[in-house]
Amino acid sequence: MKTALVLDSLLFRDDSTFILELILNLFPNSEIYTIAHQQGSILGPIETRPIVSSFISHKTKQKKNLEKHFWIMPSATKGIPIHKTIEKVIIISRGYVHGMNLPEHLEKFLYILDWDLIDQTQLGWQRFFAPYVNDWREKKLSQYHKIAVSSHHLKEKLSLPNSEVIYPTYRTEEYPFVRDEDHHFIFTHHLVYTHGLREKELRDVLSFLASKGETVRVLGPDSHFDSVKKDFHHVEFGGDHCEATNALYSHQAKVVWDLSPSYFPSKAFGALATGRPVIVRDLALNRELLTRGAYFLLDTTSESLSTIYAKVEEEYLSIDRKSLRRTGLRWNERLFKSRMAKFFEK
Repeated sequence: MKTALVLDSLLFRDDSTFILELILNLFPNSEIYTIAHQQGSILGPIETRPIVSSFISHKTKQKKNLEKHFWIMPSATKGIPIHKTIEKVIIISRGYVHGMNLPEHLEKFLYILDWDLIDQTQLGWQRFFAPYVNDWREKKLSQYHKIAVSSHHLKEKLSLPNSEVIYPTYRTEEYPFVRDEDHHFIFTHHLVYTHGLREKELRDVLSFLASKGETVRVLGPDSHFDSVKKDFHHVEFGGDHCEATNALYSHQAKVVWDLSPSYFPSKAFGALATGRPVIVRDLALNRELLTRGAYFLLDTTSESLSTIYAKVEEEYLSIDRKSLRRTGLRWNERLFKSRMAKFFEK
């Protein structure tokens, strides 16, 4: 049976491309379909497969270009051509690509990984098309009889009571654990990820930690934070790196800040896997998934930051690192692939 794997965007590597690679292992001869793809931007097994994209692909080189084309996302998605030899379609949707026009005879599986690939609160004039686009993508859910979602939070948000919850995964093997008896740990710094942070929020966090005399290391995309780097020249900005580098910084951190409003807090889980606590946004999804080792930050006001900081200072030396690692490894790749394989067989 010839299979098509479908993902919203293949413009850069992120957690969703890792999920696609894992599913690709289950269907090694499949074709890949997407709304936007930049040739050579996704290294690895994905680029070895035939990739079909929509008409906006040649105009879309970065994620922000998807936002510019938000208003024509329905047309672009519906126009993606499915080859007539395809018999089975597996959609890994981040909120839009499930809106493809699919022939009735195809066997269809929908895994909703995310619903907010595009932050609609940050749109310009394109926001006037939001009612039309959102109505389209919600109605398109009705063409699928087999649906899985990435969290109970998303299941309730989309009102899909009959959907199955299959939690995502992350690269657990890239976060090794150094035992206490093998290394005398001195927790030297706060590790702050920039993913999902606005400039004001980053400034708030860095200013507060500087007032406490803390050493701070920052990882993640930072080219848009040049003015912050200039004002906080004492802070080490390490850039955006792979998980193995993240783990090196994480091992000796007092606490790891992952304030990304992601569908799956992979950076936070990576920190737990190295035995370190995390600070995350106080979101329903984070409270569902992070049941141990997490501090929930309401906002970046001085009051909220002071409350969280006091808790970290009181507890970071006495934390059971092995317990945190067990929590981080709950979402391992083997379990994810096993559950997805069973879902595709139903």
